[in-house]
Amino acid sequence: MMTLLVLRTRLQSLYQKHEIYLKPIFKFIIAIIVFETINANIGYDGHLKQMPIILALSLLCAFTPSAILVLFAALVSFLHIYSVSVILSAIILILFIVMYALFLRFTPKLGFVVLAVPILFYLKIPYAVPLLLGVFSTPVAIVPTCLGVMIYYLLHIIKEAAAIQVNVSLEDTMTIYTYVVNGIKDNSQLLTALVVFSVTLLITWLVWRMKFDYSHEIAIAAGCLTNIFGFLISSLKFNNTEQIGTMIIGTVISGIIVFLIQFFHLSLDYSAVEHVQFEDDDYYYYVKAIPKINVTTPQVNVKRFNTQKTQIPGGHFPDDTFTDEEDFEDEE
Repeated sequence: MMTLLVLRTRLQSLYQKHEIYLKPIFKFIIAIIVFETINANIGYDGHLKQMPIILALSLLCAFTPSAILVLFAALVSFLHIYSVSVILSAIILILFIVMYALFLRFTPKLGFVVLAVPILFYLKIPYAVPLLLGVFSTPVAIVPTCLGVMIYYLLHIIKEAAAIQVNVSLEDTMTIYTYVVNGIKDNSQLLTALVVFSVTLLITWLVWRMKFDYSHEIAIAAGCLTNIFGFLISSLKFNNTEQIGTMIIGTVISGIIVFLIQFFHLSLDYSAVEHVQFEDDDYYYYVKAIPKINVTTPQVNVKRFNTQKTQIPGGHFPDDTFTDEEDFEDEE
């Protein structure tokens, strides 16, 4: 445990010291993952899949606010769909505009959630989103989480609809529109994901706020169990048991990721809990104080010692009266 705490302290110190360089690098890597994931799943336009385009967009996202990455991801998705179907691109554009008008412009800090959910769905670990938001956000995050789930399944439906060869006419437009609407309305997996993700986020948030020891760690475990049982019940009900193994493995991996993020963000020493009572003119306070675990990294200091040289009569020094300079490592 001490080794992990020392590692955490060193990594935090390293990041704080070089944040000005590391932050753009991380954003650049994340942007590449986002654009590559989009191109791998709905990459209809070959021009947008070229590496110079991806690198240029990622480099721009590295030095701009995170909202720019969300904007570029939406734009790239729209252009890919537009290259194969004007009708489908109009549907996805209307959805983006509605989401922005009703939610994203009021909570820009949660806009990345809408992007993270479909990307993590493609990476098979979308369950990390409700767990992470249950730890670090509020129940309001249920809304962008559900929007992200809807975008993922809508893109999946649009990918299937893109195979339909139609012309830009009123009848064909209604055919595509009906196909997309029915695909959303009759999609049991979409409904399951919306409900389970919402409940998982809420359970994680509620347990996290409780006042018993190790509530933070238990909250993550409770969220994982809620997610597993929710999808398991749904799979058995709708006779869709093919993805149970993948879901369980993905949930476990997501839980480990969230636990590591929580560990590096905050670690508490429950063995040194103190209960304090005090009062002022208006209130009497009962306070439970839990100290944070903070460790100092060991430093190695090299001390140099020279043995004293003793001169004998005649002005000569015997060979064995002194030794070469020796180094001693003293670890503090």
